[in-house]
Amino acid sequence: MGPRELRLSGWAVFDLDGTLVDTLGEIASALNRVLQNHGRGILEKDIVRDLVGKGPRTLVERAWLRTGSQAGENRLQGYMMEYLTEYRLNPRRMSHPFQGVDAGLQNLIRLGWRLGVCTNKDGRSARSLVKNLGWERWISVVVSGDESVRKPDPRPLRLALHRLGATWGRHVFVGDSEVDMATAKNAGIEGVFLGHGYGESEGMEHHHFSSAVDMFSWMARSGPQNLHPKSAPSIL
Repeated sequence: MGPRELRLSGWAVFDLDGTLVDTLGEIASALNRVLQNHGRGILEKDIVRDLVGKGPRTLVERAWLRTGSQAGENRLQGYMMEYLTEYRLNPRRMSHPFQGVDAGLQNLIRLGWRLGVCTNKDGRSARSLVKNLGWERWISVVVSGDESVRKPDPRPLRLALHRLGATWGRHVFVGDSEVDMATAKNAGIEGVFLGHGYGESEGMEHHHFSSAVDMFSWMARSGPQNLHPKSAPSIL
């Protein structure tokens, strides 16, 4: 039996922004407040969509270029910290799970899956978002961009799987960008591209889904048959 014929392992790691959660409004709001604080024009959400994916420092650096001129290296760190402060001032529940995500995560947990997050988002914001959405009971590991190297380096994804206790098998990394798919490829993990997010796949993915509902259905069908189903607390 070839490796692609094996069932999925029951361990999965997800990107956060644009994959599980629609955070674009929250990101744009905080970013625009920083830009305005420094006399720069605001950016429409569709433009901000093209700037995200490689962490807050790169987001701010790209936003400065997009609104006139490059940020000085000696000031970029300060602008990034200002952005993080503004992001944390956003109202709770400003971001929302994409359709089908709550039910899909809950069903995988019920089937015995172990789930984690690997994101270039800063750790404090990422863990706060997971907590505010009520997902701490389901997502037991969050590896962020400020505690390890950033994606597409494979090490943060491997760290997330290690912390989940993953053994050998067909693990999957689910994301919405070429950075995520490159991360999966670099780690030797199957990349699952979810097309409702902010980026493009560039054809590097093993699997491509247009909706979270279809993706979670596939994961549930393709997962291991020897897990022990359990009761998953509901937030629905």
